[in-house]
Amino acid sequence: MNIQSLKEGIKDLVKNRNPGMYAFWAHRITGVAVTVFLFLHIWTLSTVFRGKDAYDYAISKFDTKVGYIFQYVLLLAVAVHLLNGIRITFADFWGLTRIQKKLLWISLFVFFLIAAVGVTTVLL
Repeated sequence: MNIQSLKEGIKDLVKNRNPGMYAFWAHRITGVAVTVFLFLHIWTLSTVFRGKDAYDYAISKFDTKVGYIFQYVLLLAVAVHLLNGIRITFADFWGLTRIQKKLLWISLFVFFLIAAVGVTTVLL
């Protein structure tokens, strides 16, 4: 993907104020974010090979208020990506393309439920 196609994609997002377009971009962005987290997670867990003290030190970096917020943002990104992926799968495999918008609103409702439960369990 080059810069020109990225600019065109952003221009389409601004021009087409369609919930489906926002879901499209949210799915791509959260997919990249979860992939970046996966590499960070593997790198952090690899400290176990340097000994218990190195592992405890690496894990302690996430046992802070900033770490909890990071975990909550990760929860939200995974939830968005998962729910949109399920919506796309339902629409593609079961021919539910006519009710895609309703499926999007249902997935957003479930997302807000997950976000509310996540606030109480991760941040509080």
